Amino acid sequence: MKKIMMTLAAIAVAATMNAQGYIGGSLGFQSDKTHNGDITTTSFVIAPELGYKLDDKMSVGVALGFGYGKSKNDITNAEAKKTTFDIKPYLRYQVLTFGKANVFVDGGLEFGMTKEEDMKPSMDFGLFVSPGISYDINEKWCIAAHLNDMFSFGYHKDAVADVAGAPDPDTRINAGLSTGGFNLGSLTFGVYYNF
Repeated sequence: MKKIMMTLAAIAVAATMNAQGYIGGSLGFQSDKTHNGDITTTSFVIAPELGYKLDDKMSVGVALGFGYGKSKNDITNAEAKKTTFDIKPYLRYQVLTFGKANVFVDGGLEFGMTKEEDMKPSMDFGLFVSPGISYDINEKWCIAAHLNDMFSFGYHKDAVADVAGAPDPDTRINAGLSTGGFNLGSLTFGVYYNF
């Protein structure tokens, strides 16, 4: 029994010494004017992340996303605010390496909730694929950029007014390749520490 316990302890110590974990996160910011410049929408997201490198090419991780957005109609001065939360467990595959630069693809599950003023929360659940690129500053630090949710497949339940007699929420299943074109809001930047 003592030999088994010593062996298990040695395995645990070796696994910890060879651990290839990383911690970090991403930030995103977007500001748009629509309807001939009459409506201004501003939003930001912060997404802390924790992961583990399985080998030179594969990693597993989870990102938590917290976001806030505000829209203002310059003609009526009406404002709308919303908050978001999501959790994304993922598998990361490193596709190419060019010196200190790495091209990777994240794929995984996403669960999210959005809460707007005077509305019940809307909910999303689905699959996503997001490409990215990272640059190793040194052994411990790297910076990265993600193009968020380039492909997604999911389920969405709409928000409804938070008042008695409000209609039942609409639900839908959606799938597709992002066709909105590149914009800064689809890109997030992150810093990671390897331990």
